[in-house]
Formats: sequence, structure tokens, C-alpha cells
Amino acid sequence: MKISLATTLSFLILALGSNSLLVLGTSSVPEPLLDVNGNKVESTLQYYIVSAIWGAGGGGVSLHGGRNGYCPLDVIQLPSDMQNGIKLTLSPYNNSTIVRESTDLNLRFSVLLSGRDCCNEQPLWKVDNYDAASGKWFITTGGLDGHPGAETLLNWFKLEKIGNFPGTYKIVHCPSVCESCVKLCNNVGRSFEDGVRRLVLVRDDEPAFPVVLIPATERSTSV
Repeated sequence: MKISLATTLSFLILALGSNSLLVLGTSSVPEPLLDVNGNKVESTLQYYIVSAIWGAGGGGVSLHGGRNGYCPLDVIQLPSDMQNGIKLTLSPYNNSTIVRESTDLNLRFSVLLSGRDCCNEQPLWKVDNYDAASGKWFITTGGLDGHPGAETLLNWFKLEKIGNFPGTYKIVHCPSVCESCVKLCNNVGRSFEDGVRRLVLVRDDEPAFPVVLIPATERSTSV
């Protein structure tokens, strides 16, 4: 049976169109974040955010007294690569269990900041108001969980690939939860303030903080 040229072309166009749709569908979904073991990062588990550079690169993220000497507590990096810091959870804006690249997240330390000797605030990361004295935007705590929108704009962060090694990321503050809002859009880096490595927003010509995710929670295994 002979097949006409028109029929052949129709099949080719249909096939190419289907492949294009498949490619578009795949690319529209960001890749899942991976921990240091190559496992997908999940919002129900806890992780340590640690420098991707061992040795002089320092350790994990933790909390430290604010620039006023106490509250609110700032997010810092510990100096030794033997220190993993405080474990935390990564919670996507859409409540997905799988945490994906370039997706708005709440970053929440797994500690309770309350009581006479602690700051009465949520251990949730947020960008602090501009510090005119230092000319920097510091990463501090006291943010509000969830509620994506204009009122929580400073509480959202993303993890994006950096370098050529799988599972190595940079932290970014460039929220997409309010498209019409005027917003900051910067990588998160480090600034040495009073001998402490505080996390700050940095300019494009300044280095971002490369990190990896170390699981702090044992994964459940099916029997």
C-alpha cells in the first residue's frame, strides 16, 4: 500500500508537535532538590544547610544574637566545618512534599525561641529591614509561616543550582509569590560582622554562599 506525501507529512507534524509538548511539559517542572546522598529533599524531613566547601569554607547555618546584641536573632554560618549547625525544614509555598529548585520556600529552624532567656519569635528566616549603618540586608528570624503574598514577601527563599557538582546550591531571595510586588532579587552570601559570619543579601559581583543539604532525619523504610 502506498502512502501519500501529504499523509507522511501529517504524521511527521503530529509526531513533532507531540514531542514538543512533552519537552515543554517536562521543562516546566523544576528539578527536585537533592541531599548529599542523592535523595530527593522532602518538606517532612529535617536537614542541615552546610557549606559546600570543606575546610576554610566553614560549617553549617545557625543562630546568633542580633546586631543590637540580642533580638531578633540573625542567621549565621558557623566557622568550623565540623559544625553542622541547627537543623531546619524547607517548606514550599504550594505545600508540596517534594522540594524543588527555584521554588519559593520557608526556611525554619527546628528550635523553639521562647522563654525568659530567648527571643519570643518564630525561628523562620526572613530578610531584615535595610541596615543603613552597614549598607546591608541581613537574614534574620521572626518570619511568618506560609501565607504567600505581599505581606510575607521577605520570608521566601529559593535554592538554585551552582557549580557543576550535583546537589550543590545557592540560596536566593527573589520571591515569585507576588508577581506585581516591588521586590529584592539577590543571592544570599556572607558578611563578617563583629567576628561573625552573618548571612546577607549580596550584589551580583559578590560571591554567593554555596551549600549542600545534609539529612538530619532518618528516612522511613518500607518493610
